[in-house]
Amino acid sequence: WSGTVTAKAEHRVIDTGPYRLVRHPIYTGLLLAILATMAAKGTVWGVAGAILLTAGIVMKARLEERFLRGELGSAYDDYARRVPMLVPLAPK
Repeated sequence: WSGTVTAKAEHRVIDTGPYRLVRHPIYTGLLLAILATMAAKGTVWGVAGAILLTAGIVMKARLEERFLRGELGSAYDDYARRVPMLVPLAPK
């Protein structure tokens, strides 16, 4: 994981392991942790924080999607058609 969007050496589509379920498994895990924290806090601040963090994660995932489509072309487009972005079993 990286705070910036960059190409790695021998960059290619990975569609095994957790990447067969979602395109951004780290973000999916973060979203689960955020929702659990919000539920545990049970406060308005917890809900506000969850909304802000979720918005940031979705924005970063979309930024990465644009980058990956540019870097990997049709291979990434095919992958994106088969696998949901963040929520397993969600419509692609």
